[in-house]
Amino acid sequence: MRFLTLLSVNSTQPLYTLHMASHQQISQYDIDDHLGNLSDNLQFLADLGYGDVALVVPDDTGDLKVVADARPMTAIAAIASSRAGRTLRRDDEPEVYQAYSLGDTVRGDRRRTTRGIAYTTMAYPVRGNGEIVGVVVRDLAQQVSEAPGKMETVFMHVAEDLLGQLCNGPLLRLGTEEPFSTSRRAGDGVLRISSDGLVSYASPNAVNIMRLAGIEGAVSGRAAAGLPGFGVVIVPLLSNRAALAIEMEVNGRVLGYRSIGLADGAVVLVEDITEARRREQEIKVKEATIREVHHRVKNNLQTIASLLRIQGRRTESEEARRALSEAMERVSSMAVVHEMLAGSTEERIDFTEAASTVVDMVRRGLSGDNADIVVETSGSTGMVPAQVATSLALVVAELVHNAIEHGLAGSAQGKVTVAFRRLPAELVLTVRDAGAGFPTGFELEGGSNLGLAIVRTIVEDDLRGTLSFGTGPGTTVTVRFPLESPPEV
Repeated sequence: MRFLTLLSVNSTQPLYTLHMASHQQISQYDIDDHLGNLSDNLQFLADLGYGDVALVVPDDTGDLKVVADARPMTAIAAIASSRAGRTLRRDDEPEVYQAYSLGDTVRGDRRRTTRGIAYTTMAYPVRGNGEIVGVVVRDLAQQVSEAPGKMETVFMHVAEDLLGQLCNGPLLRLGTEEPFSTSRRAGDGVLRISSDGLVSYASPNAVNIMRLAGIEGAVSGRAAAGLPGFGVVIVPLLSNRAALAIEMEVNGRVLGYRSIGLADGAVVLVEDITEARRREQEIKVKEATIREVHHRVKNNLQTIASLLRIQGRRTESEEARRALSEAMERVSSMAVVHEMLAGSTEERIDFTEAASTVVDMVRRGLSGDNADIVVETSGSTGMVPAQVATSLALVVAELVHNAIEHGLAGSAQGKVTVAFRRLPAELVLTVRDAGAGFPTGFELEGGSNLGLAIVRTIVEDDLRGTLSFGTGPGTTVTVRFPLESPPEV
């Protein structure tokens, strides 16, 4: 659908309300629901009826404006582009204005041509609580209307019947007040059921689907009672102008039904979704397996961290104790990421939350409950892949550790800031402290700091990024590495 708003361009009021505000008996909620449901089904009507359709409503001047339209994906479109938002001129669209003023369907016989395509126009008044509140315009190309095959003829008749219902009220799900809308999908089979319960037409796709479900012989002309799910899918709709969507398993096949009750029977759209459901189940199993792996990795990492902590407590050497403590931090930072991945349905996480956990863990490990040592985190990373998140956790842990231990060395108070900036194709991490800065002549290549050596290796080898340092006042470490933004859903 290209345009589904029911609001005027310069107003927040519904278009029909502007023109018909004096009719106090009209329920605005009912009409809004009705027009919204009609708009939601326009693409279905266009594809099923092989022609352009548009919904028009009056504005405050009495002119008719297009508020929603759809062009068929099953046939050539009569109208070149969307007309949503346009006001129709009376001279150009007399059928539309006649249908609105007279309250009757107008089937135009004049042929118009655009882009070399000849077409005719039909207009159907839309009623709401006894009033005409809009018009549905249907433009049908001559090559469709003059030489339709059997399938096209049946589908166009069904579209006409359904359009007649939709113009008089919203289509509701069976037994509810919930509006129903649908569309044609690739692979859909279409069954036309007569009011006496016979299959008057079955499309080739429908025949193939029924055969896969175990139905032998001809489908058209047989009693619908012999079809899978007849009692659930068809019977309730033969005397009820409602709709339902349901899935059921038949002879090892999973069928998806969308059924709509019409004035003289029903139309049923059926699709074989067996393979789709099988793939979904396989994906669910894989996701569950991956989450379980992350959960176990997290548990193993936490066990290793605990062993390092125990070993550190029993070590008399201060240097060895410090080295074990740093190793425990590194293992714990990776465990944080795997814990988040274990609770995620994807192999990526929003690293911002993980960064806050890692930062707080490092701060508490070095300064305990000292509230005068502050580490602030700002910015957002967005979603990052699991492998990137694990490497980034180690980088953040090492840089924050160095900032507190060396940048703020000898200070009872101080502040470290960790900032993230997500660019279209890059992620930038900045860690800044308010300390004395690096000593004169400091060089990363020749430094003896294991943590910075680890950071450099991860940034350059794993993240394929760059690492830079700045001083005065304090020390600023900047990490930049390529990271494409995830596609919008």
